[in-house]
Amino acid sequence: MKIFFYILLPIIILSSCCLGNRKCNADDNSARFRIVSAINGQDLVFGSSKIYDKNTIKFYSLTGTDTIFHHYGAGPNPNPGQDSLLYVNFDYRKKETVFVLLNNADIDTLNLTYETIDGSPCCPDHMDVKPSRYNSNLLQTISGGITIIKK
Repeated sequence: MKIFFYILLPIIILSSCCLGNRKCNADDNSARFRIVSAINGQDLVFGSSKIYDKNTIKFYSLTGTDTIFHHYGAGPNPNPGQDSLLYVNFDYRKKETVFVLLNNADIDTLNLTYETIDGSPCCPDHMDVKPSRYNSNLLQTISGGITIIKK
């Protein structure tokens, strides 16, 4: 009986986390951005020094002759006293190159990487998007996962 108990107990313990009400993370294809001046750090989309219109900026990728637009919007910054942010939800096809149309004369390139996050032992692995480069320059991510794009 003791042998049965010693074999059964680890199986129950290991499988118990997988039973019941567990919350697993899904793929996170979204990112938050601030576009700021490389010279003085002023926000270029929001506030008094803005030069780009948040309503005309577009994030898109190309697949052959198809253009894939990524959903984005503007919203408040969770850090009090900070300018608003651009929130981008990248397409499920996980494109590594995204073009950023700031205005008709300014189109830039954003490179993304997708990091696989281990969800074990009870949840499936999931992926998180990480903005890595903007026009071949490394990007800075600050607290709260906000990516700073310097222009």
